[in-house]
Amino acid sequence: MDIASHSAPPLDEQEARRRQTHVESWISQQKAAGFGVDQHMATALNSYLEGLVSLPELLIELRRPYLH
Repeated sequence: MDIASHSAPPLDEQEARRRQTHVESWISQQKAAGFGVDQHMATALNSYLEGLVSLPELLIELRRPYLH
């Protein structure tokens, strides 16, 4: 993920909460399925929380290692 080329405007409170809810839900689903969160996933999730990537970009990045 090339986050260096992204510059994000600050997220408003509602968007920040929505993104936090998405991330918490995704992590809970991973744990329920018996999986953890590796460094690649953590980096992608943090980029999403910081507003550097959109939800579709996040989903693509989370799947990327498994597409090869």
